[in-house]
Amino acid sequence: MVPGRWHPLFDPALLEAIIEATPEWLGALLVPITYIGSVFVVVPAVVVAYWWDPDRMGAWLPAFLAYYGLMASIKSLNSATRPDVDPAVGPELFPAIYATWYEHATAISSTSFPSGNAMVPALIVGLMIVDLRVSTLRRRAVVGGFVIALVGYTRLGLGVHYPIDVIGGITLGLALLGVIVYCRRRLEDGVTAVFVLALVVTFVSVWLRSNGFGVPTWAGIQGSNRVLAFGGAVGGLLAWRLGRTTDWAYTRDTLGSVGSFATLLAVVTATYIVHTTVTHPLVTMLWAAVAFGAVVAVPHIVPTRTELSATLGVSA
Repeated sequence: MVPGRWHPLFDPALLEAIIEATPEWLGALLVPITYIGSVFVVVPAVVVAYWWDPDRMGAWLPAFLAYYGLMASIKSLNSATRPDVDPAVGPELFPAIYATWYEHATAISSTSFPSGNAMVPALIVGLMIVDLRVSTLRRRAVVGGFVIALVGYTRLGLGVHYPIDVIGGITLGLALLGVIVYCRRRLEDGVTAVFVLALVVTFVSVWLRSNGFGVPTWAGIQGSNRVLAFGGAVGGLLAWRLGRTTDWAYTRDTLGSVGSFATLLAVVTATYIVHTTVTHPLVTMLWAAVAFGAVVAVPHIVPTRTELSATLGVSA
C-alpha cells in the first residue's frame, strides 16, 4: 500500500458521494452500529461464546488474536492516510455523555488500511455462521453477510475509511476465516494450530511496531495493545495445551473446584495489580498471558452449585 494521495485507488469523490447520500438519521445509527466491529463488543462476545461451548468455539479466542496481529502488522507496513472528510453526522445529535464514544468512532489516527472494524466482523460473524446451530446455514449466511456489509458501510458513512480499506478488511477477514476453518477440519488439534498462528502474527505485530523490520525497543512497544495480544496468545496457548494433555484436569483434589477457582482469581488479580504498578512491556505481557490463560481455564474449573454449597457447608 503506497502512501498518501495514491491510497484511495478509487476516486475520493466516491467516498464523498456515499457520505452525502447518507441521511442524518441514518448517520446517527451508524455510530452505535460501527461498534459491532470494536474490541469493546467483540472481545466480550468471543469470551462468552467460548465459555458457553468451549469444545465447539475454542478457536474463537485465538482467531480474534490472530486477527488483531495480522491487522496491526499490515497497518505497520503501510502509510495510508485517513480520509479528510466530515462524517455523515456530527456530535451535536448525541448527548454530552456520549461524546467519547462518538470521538472513538469517528476520530481515528492510525493508518487507514485495512479497516479493522470491517475485518473482525468478517472473521467473527463468519465463525458464527459456521458454528452456531440457529436456523439453517444458508439463512445464517444471509444474515451474517448483511451484518458484515452493514458494519463496513458504517466506516464509509462515518468518513474514517476509503472503500478499498473496507473491501480489503473484509477480504482479509474472510481469508483468515478460511485458514481457521481449514485448521479445524484438517488438523488433529486445529485450535492449537490457530493459537500458534495467533502467536506468530502477534509477535510480528510487536516486532514491526517501532522500527519497521528492526529490533523493537521497550519504549517503542510500551502501552501497545499488540503487547497484550502477544501475551494473550502465549498464555492462551499454554493453557489450552495443558488442558488438552491433562484432559482438562485443572482442578486439583487438594483444592477442589472452589479452591482452584478462587486461586485463579487471586493470581489474575495479583498480576493485574503488578501490571498497573510496574510499567514495563514484559509485565504487561505477563498480565495478558495470565488473564487469557484464565479465560481458557475458567469453563473447566468453575464450581458447580453443589460444590459451592458443600464448601460453604450449606445444603444445595
